[in-house]
Amino acid sequence: MNKSLTIIIPAYNESLRISRCLNDIDFYISKNSLSKLIKVVVVDDGSLDDTKEVVNNWIQKECTNKNCFSVLSYTPNRGKGYTVREGFLKANSDLVLYTDADGAAPIQEAEKLINAIDKGADMAIGSRVLKDETSKVKMGFKRRLVGRVFHTILKACSLVDVYDTQCGFKLFKTHVAKKLAENQQCFGFSFDIEYLYLAKKFGYKIKEVPINWTHVEGSKVSIVRDSIRMLMEVLKIRFIYRYNSP
Repeated sequence: MNKSLTIIIPAYNESLRISRCLNDIDFYISKNSLSKLIKVVVVDDGSLDDTKEVVNNWIQKECTNKNCFSVLSYTPNRGKGYTVREGFLKANSDLVLYTDADGAAPIQEAEKLINAIDKGADMAIGSRVLKDETSKVKMGFKRRLVGRVFHTILKACSLVDVYDTQCGFKLFKTHVAKKLAENQQCFGFSFDIEYLYLAKKFGYKIKEVPINWTHVEGSKVSIVRDSIRMLMEVLKIRFIYRYNSP
């Protein structure tokens, strides 16, 4: 890696799962001697548990590359899209990646996304749907079904041309991330779709990349609730940009 990278980890009530993710990133930084190139920011989205304390304690007592890790915290809870936006706007690096706090996508998969950027993409997104010989996805039935429902909704509404919009592992050129964040109007569940929609409108090149991904216990996915939620969020974006062009 010859580019600086900021890793944003949005976290809401993740005290039981986030240490594993942090350990993996810390080990990756040490193994590849990347302490001068990588910064990791955990953005605590008004958690009701002790996520902030768990992360700070981990940095103090377990972290090897302490200068690489920090916590940004605020209240009340604002939604995942707001959390990622806060991280993007504060990034000061060549590239910025956001990854879910459960660590479902191993941090080394970022190398595949960086390679896509190096080949000309403005943003590279991890995909659990596209497959190649280097990727393996372990996903439960509920999550697969919700993903298929969501893709059907998006295709019907002609919003984005991406197979897996909701994978929480996306890499951006930092100036691209900031441009999207500055124009963002959706701060909850639908922010991924809005980013992809805006990127398409602004003419940015998007590359979808197959990655390794393994389900981590603790997910709150609900087939009925989340399918309805997806439909409402997609309609919201359609309404916003029908009357307000970016």
